Amino acid sequence: MISVLIPVCNYNLQPLIKSLVAQFQQVNYDWEILVSDDASTKEFSIENSDFIHKINKQQIKLYQQEINVGNAANRNYLISKATFDWLLFLDADVLPVNANFIATYINIMQSASKEIIAGNIIYDAEKPLPHLLRWKYGKATEQKSLEVRKNKSILNCRGANFAIKKKVAGKAIFPILKEKYGFVDTRFFLQFKESQIYVLENPVYHLGIENNSVFLNKTKKAIANALFLMNTDKKLSLKILLVSKYMKIRIFKFILFRVYSKFHQNIEQNLLSKNPSILLFQLYKLLYLSYLDVSKK
Repeated sequence: MISVLIPVCNYNLQPLIKSLVAQFQQVNYDWEILVSDDASTKEFSIENSDFIHKINKQQIKLYQQEINVGNAANRNYLISKATFDWLLFLDADVLPVNANFIATYINIMQSASKEIIAGNIIYDAEKPLPHLLRWKYGKATEQKSLEVRKNKSILNCRGANFAIKKKVAGKAIFPILKEKYGFVDTRFFLQFKESQIYVLENPVYHLGIENNSVFLNKTKKAIANALFLMNTDKKLSLKILLVSKYMKIRIFKFILFRVYSKFHQNIEQNLLSKNPSILLFQLYKLLYLSYLDVSKK
């Protein structure tokens, strides 16, 4: 028995739900799909609501948040509403790659002794303008081989595609951080041990790729969360790659602060261009973390 949990905000759910319903019709298994709309704009809210209403299946339920609560709180809300033993989390902007996506999860659920099953994310090979920064970053940091993901399963888990036993999820909720975006997944999975996670090759395409400007602004919010974690749970935050790198050079934070202040506009010009550098982007994140670290005082 499986509850598919989909938090959504300003995204068209039709392709994902159509794919899931078609796959569930091929398996003999109890299921439900629960959607929580995190205060989408009227256009998306009506579009998704009308679509789910037309499907007219009791197994599909839509909940509407009156205000934007953020992805973490929205996921926690879905956990509280789920009926079944296994929870399959999917972001609204993904689409299963294979027609046996659901069957693959079910087979593992029926035999696995572990509490978490980690699927994976892949990106289309075609370069999407003007979304190159998000696309290149995703290809470089999120699209990992099965071997790499097994080697560091916690740091390579993605909230966009994973399953967890409800009894475990209820005790280890998604953390509410300073900003609503950034390092929520990482902080959630750091609550667990490698031995609790079963890693498999069962990909979804990540389709909702933000344009360069939007992604850069979201990255700044994520880095604010990194600083928040660094100041509230230093031991745990050191498991985050960005934080661990920064702590090695934090002694130079005032120099890094000045470098960011002088050159950030030049760097951002590259990141917002048609050929953004991921190496420069990684440097930018360290510089911006130093800027926030010094500015907070």
